[in-house]
Amino acid sequence: MPQHIKLFESWLSDIADTVKVAFTGGKAKPKFSDAQFKQEFEAGIEDLSSDTTQSKITQSGDLDKYFVVHHTASSPSTTANDIVDILNDRNLGVQWVVDRDAKVFKTFPEGMIAWHAGHEDQKDAPADLQNATAQGVEVIAKNDADVLPEQVLAVFKLLKYLGYSKDQVWGHGEVTHNKEATEGKTIVDYWRKNWEKSPAEAEIDILGSMRQG
Repeated sequence: MPQHIKLFESWLSDIADTVKVAFTGGKAKPKFSDAQFKQEFEAGIEDLSSDTTQSKITQSGDLDKYFVVHHTASSPSTTANDIVDILNDRNLGVQWVVDRDAKVFKTFPEGMIAWHAGHEDQKDAPADLQNATAQGVEVIAKNDADVLPEQVLAVFKLLKYLGYSKDQVWGHGEVTHNKEATEGKTIVDYWRKNWEKSPAEAEIDILGSMRQG
């Protein structure tokens, strides 16, 4: 059985337990500890980091300070490998990609500075949010309206896995003046409102939104 199906079944089991608690008035007992969640999540990540060709790759000691959410502005048929190739052609990079199936890809060597968010004239984000202080994710979507609920959940879990807090996460549209103001908005808004929830609780929200849609 593919790993992502196993993970999905585990998350569904968590959701069933949570719903059961809601009806019985009992106290929830998390099926997975934080360490177990991270282990399971990591097992589902595909590593493409060796494919990057950014011309200068240097180490940073502060990449955990911020996180930036990007959209690829590409068609649904675009793959994570395509995004890596496009960034390579532009001599750019990013640490993560989430594809249309909500699969997470690691696309840059760990701890290294990727050129994805640096800008001299920050818009709304902190002035020190730069390439050397931020990891980033490219979400394969034409624009913010094209982001899928499953992708929102995938990035939420990625942020939980990496250990970010509420105010560390920014949309690219908040960072630079030359991007659409809504770039990253749906994902970042969800994170800021729900960052204290567990991955299982976030999944309940996402599945609920899909049913309503």
